[in-house]
Amino acid sequence: AEKVAHALECGLKVIACIGETLEEREAGKTEEVVFRQTKALLSAISNN
Repeated sequence: AEKVAHALECGLKVIACIGETLEEREAGKTEEVVFRQTKALLSAISNN
């Protein structure tokens, strides 16, 4: 998330890739992981 925020501050366009590992998927944690990653990105970019 910090790298995304920095890139945006520098005027770059950003495509942020999120997703779970195979282990997380097999453990049924996909939604939890993606939600956590999305929340971190939103927190980082909402400050810009």
